[in-house]
Amino acid sequence: MKQYKFIFSLYLCFLFLFATFFLSAVHNLSVNNSMAEWVINYQGGFTRRGFLGEFVFQISQLFDFQLRKTFLGLQILIYIIYFYGIYTLFKKINFNYVFALAIFSPLFFIFSLAELEALGRKDIFMFSVFVLNFLIFFKFQNKTYNYLYFYISFPIVFLTHEIYIIYIGYFLVFLILIEENINLKFFIKFILVLIFISFFLNMIISNEFTSENLKLLCKNLKEQSNENCGLAPTSMVVNLAGYGSEVGWQISHIFRYFMIFLFGFSGLLILLAFSKINKSKMNYFSSKINLKFLFFLLALPSILPFLTAVDSGRYMSMAYTFPCIFYFGLLRSQIIIFDKDKINLIISNSFLKLKKYRIILLILLCFTWTPKAVYHEDVSSFPLYRMIVKTKYFIGNFKNFSVNQL
Repeated sequence: MKQYKFIFSLYLCFLFLFATFFLSAVHNLSVNNSMAEWVINYQGGFTRRGFLGEFVFQISQLFDFQLRKTFLGLQILIYIIYFYGIYTLFKKINFNYVFALAIFSPLFFIFSLAELEALGRKDIFMFSVFVLNFLIFFKFQNKTYNYLYFYISFPIVFLTHEIYIIYIGYFLVFLILIEENINLKFFIKFILVLIFISFFLNMIISNEFTSENLKLLCKNLKEQSNENCGLAPTSMVVNLAGYGSEVGWQISHIFRYFMIFLFGFSGLLILLAFSKINKSKMNYFSSKINLKFLFFLLALPSILPFLTAVDSGRYMSMAYTFPCIFYFGLLRSQIIIFDKDKINLIISNSFLKLKKYRIILLILLCFTWTPKAVYHEDVSSFPLYRMIVKTKYFIGNFKNFSVNQL
């Protein structure tokens, strides 16, 4: 157990150092779509995805910081929170081979480093907020704090990226599962949560951000921060039909992503197959829930982004990360039980009883491939090796860190 914790902590530190390196190296590039997404703010009027962008914009104006470097600091801070949260979540879970298959999946925290197009995007902010929800529960064991945390975090995240609504079911189900009794008091609290979500959802749906608003946003970005509007701010005036028109899935693409799902989710699917609800910890209603069907229902909305945007690698990573964090969060909370004896018996009666075969399978499934950012591109190979090799091409970018640019 101690050896596992040590190796895991080293691995996360390794990933964090490279994330910091690449974020710093590319933050000032004009083709950095991550930064173009973050700079969306309310300088052209209220719009979706603008909350944190407006907050950071005001901070940069107040202290006369370069806008991109202010966002770089925010991105690094979010990665610190994320990797710390991941380590804290997993450090007290007893090691099991199948856990390793799930945790080291190429769809989990390695993906954004393998595909720099995904590095520093708002996805990581959503993951961090979700992980912190479980850390709050572990520390305080008081559901009131989780409700308060939801009321504070949901508007910030949702008004920063509206795709968060697709994964909000994981939060809602968690609130149900931690209730001791499903009674009138619970229904009142839960209905208030739904009304709260509906209020902000209506804000986004009813808002009209026009070309004139976009021009004003771009004008203010240029004049006050010397920042040009990139692809992301321009997308604010595109509707779902416009996004969908860019997508053209073919049979070969669908087959590729089915295989990505099959291999990328293999560890998590095995865990679900050998897990069940811990009835002794549940209220009467929750004790009747079929765990596998629950995860299936929660995963269904994750299909929607694949129909409306081309960067399917990110969406596959999101579709994996939320249920993976959810599963291990429930496991740590003793809400679900994993039958480790049964899975260990199966392993001991198969070729995996030999350690070398377990290592080979882990390497093949988790460290030899990752999906590319866009759906029509083939998978990439050996992400850790390629991540290390390509660092030499980014060292020259650090000339951007001159004193007068802070």
